[in-house]
Amino acid sequence: MYKRNSLFILCLIGLFSFSGKAQCGANYDEQLEKIVSNANQLPHSQTRIVFAGSSTFRLWDNIAENFPEYEVVNAGIGGSCFDDLYRYKEQLISATEPDILVIYEGDNDIVHEEEDGGQREVFTILSDARQLLKWIQQTHPELPVFLLSPKPSPARWEHLAKYKAVNGQLEELTDLYNYHFMDCWPWLTDNNGQVDPALFIFDKLHLNKQGNDLLGRGMAEEIRDAYLEERLLNEFIDNWHQAAATADSAAYFGAFYNDESIFQGTDGGEYWTAGEFRAWAAPYFRRESAWTFEAFERRWYRKGNTLWFNERLDSPHMGKCRGVGVLRATKEGLKIDHYSLSFEVPNEVVSDLVPLATPERIEVLKFQQELDDFYRDSTTSPLKPEERAAFHGHEFFSYNPELAVEAQIQVLENEPWFDMATSSGVSREYRRYAKATFQLHGQTLELFLYQSKRLMAMEDYQDHLFLPFMDKTTGVSTYGTGRFMDITKPEGTTMVLDFNYAYNPYCAYTDGYSCPITPKENFIDIHVNAGIKGPNNH
Repeated sequence: MYKRNSLFILCLIGLFSFSGKAQCGANYDEQLEKIVSNANQLPHSQTRIVFAGSSTFRLWDNIAENFPEYEVVNAGIGGSCFDDLYRYKEQLISATEPDILVIYEGDNDIVHEEEDGGQREVFTILSDARQLLKWIQQTHPELPVFLLSPKPSPARWEHLAKYKAVNGQLEELTDLYNYHFMDCWPWLTDNNGQVDPALFIFDKLHLNKQGNDLLGRGMAEEIRDAYLEERLLNEFIDNWHQAAATADSAAYFGAFYNDESIFQGTDGGEYWTAGEFRAWAAPYFRRESAWTFEAFERRWYRKGNTLWFNERLDSPHMGKCRGVGVLRATKEGLKIDHYSLSFEVPNEVVSDLVPLATPERIEVLKFQQELDDFYRDSTTSPLKPEERAAFHGHEFFSYNPELAVEAQIQVLENEPWFDMATSSGVSREYRRYAKATFQLHGQTLELFLYQSKRLMAMEDYQDHLFLPFMDKTTGVSTYGTGRFMDITKPEGTTMVLDFNYAYNPYCAYTDGYSCPITPKENFIDIHVNAGIKGPNNH
């Protein structure tokens, strides 16, 4: 498992006394002062790797030889356990300022004798480990974690079962705390799983130079491979985001595995194949920048040949977001097979945001966006080219759920056709279809719904009703001859009239059209502050 660019490595090795008993809980103040002082004297001009843990590190005098590309800080303290490292975490981890942090604990925990003479349970060891890992994750979130298993040794071979239990559960914590687990047992045992005594000094507990070299080579190889892989993985995803920021469509969509790969956006309807996503996004990639997302946190995971990651993103138009992606390795390199984008919503504002995402409000916003797109599109817009170039979208009142009212519908029989006046002077034939009666702002109000004789002849408009209206905003903040709503014939005696869908006729924006003028009978004596506002120049 991997974290982000700098590497954080936990290596677990303990110092036992010659008698084999652990020394957890000792006072290490003097050693700590020396460790921090030595670290501060180094120039930190290279990537710094800090080895914090027990005596396997403290006694490893030539540890830097195995990591020549790094600036090495040996922060080992003999006899320590997980709770000791947690107790001195600020000095051994924060104050040494690691770019790569290597910690080894657990070896001493396994054989430590408590005051009552008993040994620490596996559960207690794991609880101490989780406490440390959680703190690291919270305070050093950009440092990946590499966990080296408690090593085998002849002096403690009798505790084999407990070692295996601790190592197994430490490995299982990788998904929760996002570190890389390094199993050192294959490096220090033979093909039969037996530990080689020739790798240890006289106490059969601590490694000699040969043993340290084996351990160092194994660790260095895993660290370098993980660092290189993570760097390449991050570059791939960063370049993918950059392709969107620079509107490089070929690079952006070329990063997907194939046209059937999935992109899931923040909107509930945005579950697209890569091919569908490319078609939807084409207008955005005709601009200088399609969209901009910059990752400030990313974590990588691997199981077998499957790679996946989650990331936190900053975006100037969407704020903080989260992304989750799944990658495939191909002959052409890494490819994205699934990516899901979502908003971050702090718990403190959920109650404020939920009302903004009601289905009714979302449908109104979609209607308004479609109206804007209709006017911008050269194939549908009623505007002349110069008018379209100057069009920057309609102005709408804020969505108001109180102006979606339930109305009683009285269908009118045998209504005559009449000529409704238009802006061009050419009248159009309409008839009253029904009267809608509703309550709003404490008043009982009425509006008539009309049928167009011309539209009735068209199959698609058999159920269409026309609702023009004027109110106290007419000629002030809304268009001077009234606003319109399109209504579908109700099936019963009631229906919802949602004034948030009110729109203007073409004549509000351009000349050359014959637009109905609202009959005086459809004036209501209130302010309808919902739907579209009127343009200033018409």
